Amino acid sequence: MGLLGIGLSGLSNSQTALQVTGNNIANADLPSYSRQRVEVETLPEQLRGPGFIGSGSIVSDITRVVDQFLVTQVRLDTASFNSLDIFNTNIDQVDSLLADEFSGLGPAISNFFAAIEASAQDPTSEPSRQVVLAEADGLAQRINTLTSRLLQQSDLVNAQMSSLTTQVSTLSGGIAALNVKIADEIGRSGGGQPNQLLDQRDELLRQLAELVSVTTVQNGNSLDVFIGNGQPLVIGGDASMLGVEVAPNELGNNDITFVDQNGVTQVITSFISGGKLGGLLEFRDDVISDVVNSLGRLSIGLADSLNQQNSLGVDLDGNIGGDIFRDINAGEIPGQRVLTDSNNSDPSNQSVIATIADITQLTTSDYQLNVIDNNADGVLDYQITRKSDNAVTVVNGVALALPTDTQSFTVDGVTITIDGSTQSALANNDRFYIRPTRSGGLDMAVEMTRVQELAYAAPIVTDAASGNVGSGLITPGVMLEIVDDAGTDFAPANPLYSAPGILASPLLIRFTSATDYTMYEASDPSAPEVLFSGTIIPGQNNNLFSNSLTDTTIPNRYLGFQAAISGIPQAGDEFTIEFNANGSSDNRNAVALGAVRKADILDGGSTNFENSYGSLIEEVGTRSAQADVARDAAQSLLLQSQASRDSMSGVNLDEEAANLIKFEQSYNASAQIISIARQIFDTLLGILR
Repeated sequence: MGLLGIGLSGLSNSQTALQVTGNNIANADLPSYSRQRVEVETLPEQLRGPGFIGSGSIVSDITRVVDQFLVTQVRLDTASFNSLDIFNTNIDQVDSLLADEFSGLGPAISNFFAAIEASAQDPTSEPSRQVVLAEADGLAQRINTLTSRLLQQSDLVNAQMSSLTTQVSTLSGGIAALNVKIADEIGRSGGGQPNQLLDQRDELLRQLAELVSVTTVQNGNSLDVFIGNGQPLVIGGDASMLGVEVAPNELGNNDITFVDQNGVTQVITSFISGGKLGGLLEFRDDVISDVVNSLGRLSIGLADSLNQQNSLGVDLDGNIGGDIFRDINAGEIPGQRVLTDSNNSDPSNQSVIATIADITQLTTSDYQLNVIDNNADGVLDYQITRKSDNAVTVVNGVALALPTDTQSFTVDGVTITIDGSTQSALANNDRFYIRPTRSGGLDMAVEMTRVQELAYAAPIVTDAASGNVGSGLITPGVMLEIVDDAGTDFAPANPLYSAPGILASPLLIRFTSATDYTMYEASDPSAPEVLFSGTIIPGQNNNLFSNSLTDTTIPNRYLGFQAAISGIPQAGDEFTIEFNANGSSDNRNAVALGAVRKADILDGGSTNFENSYGSLIEEVGTRSAQADVARDAAQSLLLQSQASRDSMSGVNLDEEAANLIKFEQSYNASAQIISIARQIFDTLLGILR
């Protein structure tokens, strides 16, 4: 190749370089565009006379300036940031909802107990009692509304998941189509890289990473994409899909499914991480579920504690108190706490119920009951797993002869009951999902309709005889439990109770010395019946009765209430205990109702209700703050990795402007070479003429 050929090769190369530079400038504002450059190779030298002379150059390729490590890092940081961003957005809403003065429970709880405390100052005032019922209704409605809002947010997350899985499927189809196009173009060009298609594929992968974490593997000219636990979303030109289906435990939540090219479906919810899908799943399953369960436990604890305390008093009508709020085990509620897996062997004939037996032991966890064969004795057994920490309790099954026979067992204050009909329909590996507190916030409602039913008075009243000569004193007495004669340690000739909680006649305590006394049933004052005799230690507080049927400190003296003697009685001193028939002005049980506010009841008797709600706000607030920090850190990392990618692959207009000048000069120089070659050729022709 002579001088003309060398000039032509330079001219062609410069023209191509100018076109590529112009294309870079035209696409400078596209974030997904990768800067391109011309790869030039020197043509083989030729032996001419004394040595080798170059033959010019040729464009060998037009390549993208790409560092695959940086592209992958951007993809990873994109998945991390989007997961944290959507998690943070949602948990901020929950934090605001719980802590807000108008939507949170703190003010409602405070107002309710303040109303009780004010009403206790004037127990006969019906207007003040009306305020108590109004505040009770306000508290129940606040809990209902707050729980509903949280469940609505969970439903919204499920809807978002459905939309996002559709987007994932669309993107996977686009990536598979690009794999085919890229392979075709490379084959058609003899190995040339279709840069625009490669940029498009990288951009679709980046968009996919916004939705879910992915890994990629180069497979020839294709890029295979995997998600979750290695599920192949894209293999060459074949794309799988993601979908959603209602979880078999019928919680109302969606499971994410992987649908391969053959239509085979696999649930992969537990394998999904990163991206918006991962963030939504973490929020739904770790935050919403825990918060709703915590509110449910708080509601159940409040309702049961106040109901029990009101039942230990006497109302304005002289009756033992009833429920202020709906009973926590009323009606269909125990059955609604247990969900039957729709994939069980015979779900339509299986019914398990869960009743709250002890609110002090109640946790915020859900449970899973698996039917197992633990001992091969012909009767199936039960494995109960606490989902919060995977603690397992195994209960051996008991053969139930009749459909109405039942087996019950208690775990963490929840009594699970299975009847004979259900037992006969069970099969190994059947599953049930137990949610003791999930619906507690929705179930809470005021049961009481009349202000007179607030039981502010105590059922018993004590007194000392006016003729006593000693310094002995008797406490007003406290009700432990509403019982009848069957619930006591005594069986006198005349009944002690005319109805549960209502003493039929006075009890007489007569001292025979400063330390010894006898307890009588005094329905006939002239001939009282001895119940028991006892002794006291003068100057100390001496309980008269057992605190329970199983009390070993003072055994065999349980009557459902407690009273104590102090001071130094003398022989002949008498004290009485009787039903508080005229106790409308008595506020002892009203004070006890107000004391529920600060009573350590939850978490095994270590936490009161206000502190429990405060801890919930603190926990959510802490997680929200941590999510803020993590999101900001992830955003910083994403910006850094994007900047690194852009510094390598992005278009620098100053650099491209310099290249334009350089290639223009090169073009002009090559044109000058051609011009000189032409002049030489013309000169030769002139000589030959």
